[in-house]
Amino acid sequence: MSVDAHDRALEEWVLAKVAGLDVEGLKLGLGVRELPLPGVAEAAELDERVVGVVVDRLHQRGLVRAIDADPARVLITPAGRRTAGAATLPPKPPTPDAGRFVFLRPAAPVGIGPAGPRSTDDEELCDFHPQRRRKGTMDPGEYCDGSGWVVDGGRGGGRVSRACRCRPLRIQRNRDRRLGGRVTTETLNFGLASSLHPELHPALTPVVAGWTRDIDGHLRDGRGLWMTVGPWDRQERGGSGAALDGADRPPQTQEEFAQATARAGRLLDADAIVSAARTERGSRAGGELSLMEVQKVAQTAAGSSAAAIARAAYNAGYGVALYSLSSLYRSLVYLSKYGGYRARLQALAECDLLVLVGLDQQVLARAAPWQREWLSEQLELIAYGRYEHCRATVLVSTGWPLEALEQALSSETLHRLTCAAGEPLLASRIPEKKIAHHA
Repeated sequence: MSVDAHDRALEEWVLAKVAGLDVEGLKLGLGVRELPLPGVAEAAELDERVVGVVVDRLHQRGLVRAIDADPARVLITPAGRRTAGAATLPPKPPTPDAGRFVFLRPAAPVGIGPAGPRSTDDEELCDFHPQRRRKGTMDPGEYCDGSGWVVDGGRGGGRVSRACRCRPLRIQRNRDRRLGGRVTTETLNFGLASSLHPELHPALTPVVAGWTRDIDGHLRDGRGLWMTVGPWDRQERGGSGAALDGADRPPQTQEEFAQATARAGRLLDADAIVSAARTERGSRAGGELSLMEVQKVAQTAAGSSAAAIARAAYNAGYGVALYSLSSLYRSLVYLSKYGGYRARLQALAECDLLVLVGLDQQVLARAAPWQREWLSEQLELIAYGRYEHCRATVLVSTGWPLEALEQALSSETLHRLTCAAGEPLLASRIPEKKIAHHA
């Protein structure tokens, strides 16, 4: 046990909050005791980075168990419950010593220091700045001051500005950050040539080939494509263990809505929206598919075809969002609690191409009723917005026919999805034995 009074006070305070959340169970149901680190930090009223350090110390003492997840989670041990019950806590949280935590130390103002002018934000530097240029590039050429514009002195003392080479990159990064569901390198690699996939239904081969060949025309016309995987396909047989993540829950009561609004307001007051959005790639808010999810998408002809369409649109410079059902749920739940939910919904309704894969009726059937209802509502809102804005939508679902999917969602949601993506088409090649049996 730590003998330092400062460290001990922080450890006892955080451990007590973990124990309190453990008793409440975060209202996630019986037996669910894994606590996300942001929730612990909010309950402790401390900086999340400080709580992370304290939790690591508690883990070394055997009072909590660390869960490798995103975001990080903790699980209190029996010894931690006993220690928390014996502690006497002050009415207010202890104040962390800024000298003991590097990230709490005040930083020097921008432009002041022995090295002269500097920038505290890596994204404030131009992509062609010598400090950010790729290795092997000896002459980066002209670069801006981080604004995306190069300003020259004009005639008569005037000023002339022109777009820097980094401006398109900045616009693309901001657009992708607003959308989430980035098309990652793994997705680009797994986006197979669907026309060569042997399991794709023969009737869909020219359809998918037309999408990848004339992606500009399809996105300009706002066309949709809905492919569903038959029950005999590999994804149906191998995906029975998937489930929606239950670590976070969207606001349900008026009090929870008020708390979520207050969190978003604090971010606005602190001018921290940019830094918070930048960390989305490492949190639930980003919505990027994990490597396991990308591999599962590539297992079927419909999934790899959707990835090929997303790759074609991405390479053509369009705004593309690629989500699975689980990643969309994680992202929207996280943003509904910590701010940015409405902006994400609007971005998904207006982006050039939305690709949603893994619309699995079995996953929805195993989900809790409130999860199905909430997710069904989000899908209906997104589909309605895309239909109103005439945006291209590609869906990949499992199950044929779709009666079970309609029961898992709702008839209204299925109707909205049909308006946005068109009538579902069977994407799995029918096995020869089934054809012979019906013949």
